[in-house]
Amino acid sequence: MTAEITFRPLGEPDLPLVHRWLNNPEVARWYGLDISNKTYPTFEEVVANYRPSIQGEKPTLCYVMVIEGSDAGYIQCYRIGDHPSYAAALGYDDDAWGIDLFIGGDTYREQGFGTAALRQFVENEVLPRPGVTGVVIAPNPANQRAIRSYEKAGFRYLRTVWVAEENDHEYIMVWHPETVPAD
Repeated sequence: MTAEITFRPLGEPDLPLVHRWLNNPEVARWYGLDISNKTYPTFEEVVANYRPSIQGEKPTLCYVMVIEGSDAGYIQCYRIGDHPSYAAALGYDDDAWGIDLFIGGDTYREQGFGTAALRQFVENEVLPRPGVTGVVIAPNPANQRAIRSYEKAGFRYLRTVWVAEENDHEYIMVWHPETVPAD
């Protein structure tokens, strides 16, 4: 994948786009707001969820994924230990960072952009942060497309856990850069 991929901090002007993406059936099938994974949110719910991070009131760092100059998706990262109940469910290192993402634009799915973006985001945005001890991503165990993409990006299965707040299981994967295939 040789496409130009950049990450722009999420801003208030991006919220209508994020709202549209979150209401796309392909996104809503696997991604929702907050830990409860509320799908098909209203615009007001999107604003209430993302505005605190945009304004620096929540520790989650939110970005728009830009592919070849076009807004294509959403990606966020956060220190696992900043979310104690989630950290307890994962049973992993509090100083590891979690990542969540989705490809919002239909034309960018199934082309390897998610894999390339995830790898680049980990290497350039997450690992350089002070104190990062690892990187975790946790798709739904049934989301085989995401799992394959994350494996290609260098993540490996650790375990499946029950997350009570989500009322669902998560397939915990951790970053293992030595297993990333060469481009």
